[in-house]
Amino acid sequence: MTEFDGTPEHGWLVHRLLEARAESAPNFPFLSYEDRDYTHAEMNSRANRMAEGLMALNLGKGTRVAVMMKSTPEYIDVWFAIAKAGAVEVPLNTAYKGEILTHMLNNSGAEIFILDAEFLPAAAAVAVRCPALKHFVVRPEAGMAEAAELTGARHDLAQIPTGSGENPGLDISPEDLACIMFTSGTTGPSKGVMLNHHFEISFSIIYNDIVALTEKDVSYNMLPFFHIAGKFQLMSPLLTGGRMILRERFSASQFWSDVRAHGVTVTTAVGGICHMLYAQPPRPDDSDNPLRMIYSVPNPHEVLDEFKTRFGVELTEGYGSTEANICVYTRPGEDTPLGSCGRAAPEYDVRIVDARGRDCPPGEAGEFVVRPKYPNTLMAGYYGMPEKSLEAFRQLWFHSGDKGTWDKNGYFFFLDRMKDAIRRRGENISSFEVERILNLHEDVAECAAIAIKAEDGEDELKVVVVPNRSVGLSAEALLDYCVDAMPYFMVPRYIEFKSDLPRTPTQKVRKIELREEGITPGTWDREQAGIRVTRHGVEKST
Repeated sequence: MTEFDGTPEHGWLVHRLLEARAESAPNFPFLSYEDRDYTHAEMNSRANRMAEGLMALNLGKGTRVAVMMKSTPEYIDVWFAIAKAGAVEVPLNTAYKGEILTHMLNNSGAEIFILDAEFLPAAAAVAVRCPALKHFVVRPEAGMAEAAELTGARHDLAQIPTGSGENPGLDISPEDLACIMFTSGTTGPSKGVMLNHHFEISFSIIYNDIVALTEKDVSYNMLPFFHIAGKFQLMSPLLTGGRMILRERFSASQFWSDVRAHGVTVTTAVGGICHMLYAQPPRPDDSDNPLRMIYSVPNPHEVLDEFKTRFGVELTEGYGSTEANICVYTRPGEDTPLGSCGRAAPEYDVRIVDARGRDCPPGEAGEFVVRPKYPNTLMAGYYGMPEKSLEAFRQLWFHSGDKGTWDKNGYFFFLDRMKDAIRRRGENISSFEVERILNLHEDVAECAAIAIKAEDGEDELKVVVVPNRSVGLSAEALLDYCVDAMPYFMVPRYIEFKSDLPRTPTQKVRKIELREEGITPGTWDREQAGIRVTRHGVEKST
């Protein structure tokens, strides 16, 4: 018997997680943000008033609402308000702009766009190409210019909340769509993963099992709410009755002081976060902290034991996706083979198969495929892309596109992506989207984007560019174009110009050859040139 066998108090509805806690423990300080505590009752009332105000803008059941906000209490108000109204949240990476942002707004059919003032320029630049957008709701920010031409009605987020703060009590089903979350496309545009209420909550139930979360734990959430891990880290303490410390982003220098000051016991680290923590100068009191567990994706395998000893903390790892939940994970106390991401979760069947869907023997590489044992614990498909949904669900299994192996004891090992996705700074980057943006440059004839392995175990991005023969395109000029047209994490580190690209007999680009070449004498490295690209812009060393 598991939680998936019954109907808990929250009824498998995202907003009921907060409502149920507001009823059972109204004055409990659930959330801490910038040295201010928020109780269950306060957060629920705020979300109710936000929902009533948004419904005055014709927000209703099924309305898609794009959200581009930093991780703040105001985002939580918006998130739960959308759920209470039966509408559909479309969380967007705050670094997106240009063609990628246009695609996501149009693919989702978003009618309302709620955003921080910082992101107004990106929204204004694409609004004219997004005819479905009718309302722009802006959260003012100090020091941010808010003058921008928008194609629809503009509203101040602070003026939206209204009403008594009572629960709307609308008729919403666990099978109703709650969220369209975009994930990196590997051979095409990014795809919107459809998550109903039940599926969204299921991430937190499995996460709580992995880290053994209880009402006594204090969770530390430094991940954005446009990432599924940011969401399940907030819902998890609502399920258990615990507390959460919210930060807008990860800071290696602030992390341990926050952990000690707030008594943090559990957190999630994606990408290279554990490597960044380990790279900090050692201190004699590194192990003097309350943190007991880090759910790390991936674990820092090359220094795993040293990390645990130095910081006095346990690490656990999982494998999964926005489409298929956390379907594989390690169990503390087990003798998990080094490099393994663990065994299958009890809620899922997981296999490694060959190109024909047959089981690979232990040690032979194949594709991860997943099948749930309970309803509503897998995505409903890709929004507006039925052909991609059919492609993913073949032979009654979800095909992940990830390469892995397994051993005779049932332990799985993630190896790589089957296609051309690139993992950088905890973000998935679509080579297709990088190439599409570069190919829009008038001086680029064609290009190929490939991954170069970085020291932290993730990827750096290299682009190989064939310029139009009549122009003299420089790496610096192309970099300036990328900074303007791409999210900061997508801007390539390495640029190389070639007269042509290697091809197969069917004229497909032989990316494997480009990967094998790696960094060549003709490769330009922007970091060696003293140029860094961050979320704040371009930094040049003198």
